[in-house]
Amino acid sequence: RRARVHAPWSTPPPRAGTWTRSARAMASAAAPPTLDPADGRFVTELEVLAVRAPRREIGGLMRLLKRHTLTRPRTHKVVHLPPEVAGGEEISLILLDESTCAPGADRNTLPRVVREAVGLASPDPPADDSEIDAQSLDAREPSQTTAFSLITHVLTLGYDSLSAEEALRRVLPSDVVVPTGFETAGTIAHLNLRSPEHDDHACLIGAVLLDKLPQIKTVVNKTGETGGPFRTFAMEVLAGEGGRFAGPLVTTAHENGVAYEFDFRNVYWNSRLGTERKRLVDSFASEDVVLDLCCGVGPIALPAARVAKAAFANDLNPDAVAFLRKNDARHFKTTGVKLAGITNMNARDCVAAMVRFDAAEETEDTVSNSSGPGTEVSRKEPAPPLYRFTQAVMNLPEGSLDLLSCFRGAFDKETWPPATLPRINAYAFSKDVDPERDVATRAAAALGLEPTPESLGDPGTVHYRRVRAVAPGKYMMLLSFRVPERAAYEGAGGD
Repeated sequence: RRARVHAPWSTPPPRAGTWTRSARAMASAAAPPTLDPADGRFVTELEVLAVRAPRREIGGLMRLLKRHTLTRPRTHKVVHLPPEVAGGEEISLILLDESTCAPGADRNTLPRVVREAVGLASPDPPADDSEIDAQSLDAREPSQTTAFSLITHVLTLGYDSLSAEEALRRVLPSDVVVPTGFETAGTIAHLNLRSPEHDDHACLIGAVLLDKLPQIKTVVNKTGETGGPFRTFAMEVLAGEGGRFAGPLVTTAHENGVAYEFDFRNVYWNSRLGTERKRLVDSFASEDVVLDLCCGVGPIALPAARVAKAAFANDLNPDAVAFLRKNDARHFKTTGVKLAGITNMNARDCVAAMVRFDAAEETEDTVSNSSGPGTEVSRKEPAPPLYRFTQAVMNLPEGSLDLLSCFRGAFDKETWPPATLPRINAYAFSKDVDPERDVATRAAAALGLEPTPESLGDPGTVHYRRVRAVAPGKYMMLLSFRVPERAAYEGAGGD
């Protein structure tokens, strides 16, 4: 395979495993604290509302109340009272949900089906109350309700019955905030703990989350800022699989019907952007040809290949491109759809190659022979002919607007008549009070035009979207516009 020489658009940082560790990480010589489920601090008493009824009636009541029973992990919904406590009778309790049936709540605010069961409401269900099993109610004798009652029951809970947040509240000091939000990347939970507040408790927090979240195999904490051309950051493994400060953290995330394998340490992945990525892909038309210049492991390019006429993917990060090739091969096997081309170049070189129609290179494709399914073989085949791309995606918020200069004077008017100039979809951060004007002004300047939004074209053809607030006063923006002729043909006789 022909090797390509690529240069980063800025000086890259050291590889993830060699980044400077945090002060806490370097100073931490003691073994991290271990999680002890038998720790007495986890033992707690909880008051819940319960329906008291003869044991023979429990089966029917459970069918009636199933939507409002206790949902705590590893905690029984039904408690059988000892005969000496129940006056020699066989009595059981159905424990009710803490949120909809709080012990101190006004009985008239309880779900109607609960009030029906204990005779606090008419046995005739309203026509619009779909959660009541009318047939079960009609089958009961009116006198049965006298055997049922609502009581307050005290549960003694241990570690196994607590949520992760509840468990942490019991072992962390009262002046330490319990972390309740985190991102997931496949089987990895990604925390942003506060330093120095959480420094002495980070490993314990990781151990609790690892134990309480069955889908999670690794818990990491971000210890450095996201940056560099690859948008990666330093991290520390707090619990689970993987080296503490270095080594691969390979996982697979599923998004919008596609599986993506990647090394979380060495590539950029943000699960919170899944909805935005789908929205962008859904905006493409079947006749579009998409060029994803900062594609990562493919969360825009691969779905786009299923919607558009063709999709090309490029990224500067060689690790991301290596996983993209694997993801593309897996995607092809399940859908029969393949990317039209994959390159590992900087954005400027990629655009230059695409506009000259000479970016095709020999690629290794998996193709089926005539022997039928399951007989795929790998062989070298020429890449498919390139198409004139109609949509370019630049999903690098810290640098997309600067990279717009790669379109300046890049087009030949004979090959690319004005009507064929592509639409650019660039993501960018803005802290300005008017983020729409801010990103448009900066984009125009990068294209060598007057730094005004009007330079990008008619206002009706320039689109903005506030994707999300990443911090107070800071937005992630999407700017979408067609490459202006004055920028596209600059220096080529088109001005």
